[in-house]
Amino acid sequence: MKTEVSEEFVRLCGQVGAFTKNVTGTSIVDAYFGPEEFDPDRAQFDGNVLFLVGRLSSLVDRVRDEVSDELRRDYLIGETESLIVVMRWLSGESMTYSELVEGLFGLRPKKFRESVIDENIAVVEEVFADFPGSDLREKIRLFSEDGQVTGESLKQLVEGDLQHRALEVGRMFRDTVFAIMGASVTDNGVTYEAVSGKPWSGYNWYLGGFRSLNQFNIDRKFNSDTLRGVVYHEYEHHVSNLWREHQYNKTGALELSIVPLHTGRCVISEGTADTAKEFLGVDDGDPRTRAINALYALRRMTSINAAIMLNQDNRSEEEAVDYMVDRGHRSREAATASLGFITRTTRDGNPNLWSPYIMTYFIGRTDFVLPTFSRAKEEDQLSEFFRTLYLNQYSGSSRTWRRAFEWLN
Repeated sequence: MKTEVSEEFVRLCGQVGAFTKNVTGTSIVDAYFGPEEFDPDRAQFDGNVLFLVGRLSSLVDRVRDEVSDELRRDYLIGETESLIVVMRWLSGESMTYSELVEGLFGLRPKKFRESVIDENIAVVEEVFADFPGSDLREKIRLFSEDGQVTGESLKQLVEGDLQHRALEVGRMFRDTVFAIMGASVTDNGVTYEAVSGKPWSGYNWYLGGFRSLNQFNIDRKFNSDTLRGVVYHEYEHHVSNLWREHQYNKTGALELSIVPLHTGRCVISEGTADTAKEFLGVDDGDPRTRAINALYALRRMTSINAAIMLNQDNRSEEEAVDYMVDRGHRSREAATASLGFITRTTRDGNPNLWSPYIMTYFIGRTDFVLPTFSRAKEEDQLSEFFRTLYLNQYSGSSRTWRRAFEWLN
């Protein structure tokens, strides 16, 4: 008996996850809240890459033939084709960094011209004009050190005060976004935990049952401004998955019960998380908020350029660090710490699962989410924007986004 395409999709996601865990130590499956019989943690990979790629390719053909809803069809095809690229990449098939990023995310990686970096540095200089310090580099250093916390102090803050901050951000989503939507969703809360030895600064682990675990990497340094930004970002991930689980429970569409990484979904997921402050109407007029926003753009762009230097141009780690220090106005310590997210391989020599992922944040925000959100706001269509985003989970992919929001054009 032939299985449903959604069931086959979930099963194959689990097997790809088992494969990526064997190769990199990390499963491609980020969350699952479906039936126990399809639990990806139970999935195994038998070692036959070609056979699994063949099954994924067959699923693409089946989706084309059997799924009539255009958005759902394009979503499933896009997700499955991304998983094929994951298999090809991590099994050692030769491909350029550009081919990898485009195959995974539907994005063509392109370095930001140095003239564009210069323009963004000029914006940062203007925003920091009245901050203390003899020059821009010192102004940014003093700004970053103001209220800075790390190590044990950060651990206490993460596992104490941030719990209360999360409740506040949850209320903000209910009072703004959900109120605008005219809809509500169960939210059983977020638990905060301090960790170390991770390549990222913060991570939302969606646990199912309308709950999340948000982890903060205490190897990194935060001040009140950067910490607040990570809280908004990670809480929006939580909110997006709340609605995903809600829609799965409502429709029974099994593919919504699994959340794979390294697909077109991630572009929109990181784009919406990086636009959470705009969703919530957080005031950008405050000088410190304006400073953070200016640094955000500059550092996202220079991080993308550094990733291309390492993965495409075969430049050294030292050159990438120097670039992020010189052009991104990072501290050397912060630039060095960020290498774990963008190098081709990890310290133990395994393929770095995260090396292409840096593209999703800034491009997801600036090329997809923020322009659409801004247009909806201008046209007094925010209710429909949020309902499309959260109530139609098939909209949440770089492969489907523009079709999903055609009504706004």
